[in-house]
Amino acid sequence: MRPLAYSRTGRGPWLGVLTLVFLCLTIALMSSAQEPAAGNQSEDLRKQIEDKNQEIRRLEAEAAEHRRAIEDLERTANTFASQIQGIDRTISRLTTSIRLTNTKISRANLEIRELTQDIQGKEESIGAERRHMASLVVALAAMDRETPLEIMMKHETISSFFNSVDQLLGVQAEIQSTLETLRTARAALQESKLKTEKKKLELSALAEDLDDQKALQLEERQERSNLLQTTKSQERRYQELLAEAERKREALEQEINALESGLSPEFDRSILPKASSGILGWPLPDPIFITQYFGNTAFARSGAYQGKGHNGIDLRASVGTPVFSSEQGRVRSTGDTDQSCRRASYGKWVLIDHPNNLATLYAHLSLVKVRPGDAVNRGELIGYSGRTGYATGPHLHLTVFASQAVTVTQMRSRTCGRLMTLPISPFGGYMNPLDYL
Repeated sequence: MRPLAYSRTGRGPWLGVLTLVFLCLTIALMSSAQEPAAGNQSEDLRKQIEDKNQEIRRLEAEAAEHRRAIEDLERTANTFASQIQGIDRTISRLTTSIRLTNTKISRANLEIRELTQDIQGKEESIGAERRHMASLVVALAAMDRETPLEIMMKHETISSFFNSVDQLLGVQAEIQSTLETLRTARAALQESKLKTEKKKLELSALAEDLDDQKALQLEERQERSNLLQTTKSQERRYQELLAEAERKREALEQEINALESGLSPEFDRSILPKASSGILGWPLPDPIFITQYFGNTAFARSGAYQGKGHNGIDLRASVGTPVFSSEQGRVRSTGDTDQSCRRASYGKWVLIDHPNNLATLYAHLSLVKVRPGDAVNRGELIGYSGRTGYATGPHLHLTVFASQAVTVTQMRSRTCGRLMTLPISPFGGYMNPLDYL
């Protein structure tokens, strides 16, 4: 078959086609020249990310071993040696957590770099496709300048005419194909950008976690230093310290009991939700282990709560365990009774009001992450468990109140001689948390 001839004017349907071929070859050569370098960078990043994944798995196993050791220590007798050993283990676990979080931050940065490269590659690919599209449009416009009759008259044979028509249809089909490629590339680009934004949010959360872990570690180091200084490393002095804390707790309990006895138990019980599982969520990550139940427990029968019974439940939680809001709501108040009467009450606490007319109290925290007035969602981080206040070991105390019954008040403790801020309620204002969890 003879090749098609140009028109006498020097222009014809093949001018655009030749231009298209030249552009496509140029783009292909540029892309192939860039692929090896981009490919090598991507492989290097993937290797670095996998190295970080292996380090994360190793540190997670190390942290789990620390947690098991701490739980074993908490079951032993409460001696000075076991207390120091528990604090040392907690510091080691927090050190591992800090290393783990730093590694996760490094991995997130690498993943953001990888996604950024991917976005850059997709944007370059879209640019190439757009240039390709432009050249196709130019070629199609060149073909469309003449009518089929004019094109037929220029060709010496019918076969060459139909070959020209086939070329026109081929360019149209390629335009359609390129449009579909562009749509797919844009969708992939948008997905990569969304992934990058999520990774940046994850990076921000990890940075906040890192600050929290460092603050918790500092608290534990100070606790260890205070304990050593107070006891002079003597078991006898440590037991005296425990006995003194118990006396203060009992005296303060009597003061609170007298205050709450004078409160009116009248509130609208009809607006409280009916007892049902799942109304409130568990405030700790799994697994959940209850160390003291609500009401007339063995510890309560020993005279611990002046005949009132335990006003909540205690949950096993090592220092630094995340504590979550059991339901959406608003933080009514926060406080720290240790500032007024050390080792005698709730320690660091958070009180949250919920739309279902219940209020939840979280006590013995090591670090509080919310402020009065904050709106919180169910499952949102509000603090970390600890051993502040009266706590023979780290745990979380959870109380559920009728929100109308609980009041945050200031009382001047005769036991410690200072003003103390804490939530109080008439005896009937406490609910059994297990009726709602």
